[in-house]
Amino acid sequence: MLRGVVVSLLCLLALPSAAQYNIKKMMEEGRRTLDQGYYVTSMQIFSRIVGLKPNLYEAWYLMALSKYRLEDYKGADDDCRRALNLQPYIADIYELYGMTNIRLERYDSAVTAYTHAIDIMPDNRDYWFNRAYCLYQIGDSKTALQQLAYILKRWKSFDAAAQLRSDILAGRKPKQQPVKSSTPPIYQLPSLRIDNNQNPMKNKPILRLSQ
Repeated sequence: MLRGVVVSLLCLLALPSAAQYNIKKMMEEGRRTLDQGYYVTSMQIFSRIVGLKPNLYEAWYLMALSKYRLEDYKGADDDCRRALNLQPYIADIYELYGMTNIRLERYDSAVTAYTHAIDIMPDNRDYWFNRAYCLYQIGDSKTALQQLAYILKRWKSFDAAAQLRSDILAGRKPKQQPVKSSTPPIYQLPSLRIDNNQNPMKNKPILRLSQ
């Protein structure tokens, strides 16, 4: 009888590690199918993972990325919000949230998302460009031009920024579309004035995710 109790206890102790191993294997499979372009399959895998472990922000982020690739922007938006509520300090999640809001034409929310991405990774020129693009889309041409001047001062050969600046000055619809950052994924407003080459979006309140 004692032997049976001991065996039962050992089995119970082994369950958490076995479950953790299964989650790890599922994450690996989800990343593999996502990389191979099987977005429906990867979405289903990550959906299963968040059902088992809802506090795993990586799974929410990768499920959002799967939905984004499937052009389910509303679903991607919801999943990005869940990921950011769990982990608000990774620029890649804010970038995906920003791109999703651009697709949904919610440019003000995209500006906020890219602001937080820049606070985390201030040397990513694509984040700066996409925020300037969104500022123009919400009608703030003055600030967009200010941001583009700063971008072109830091990255003189950034052709997309030069093109957007020309479009804004001419008052025409931008030819250049938002840029998807080349940074590998994780598998990253009181005043916009620029002083002394400092990031003009520092010390902003945490992103409000509620609609």
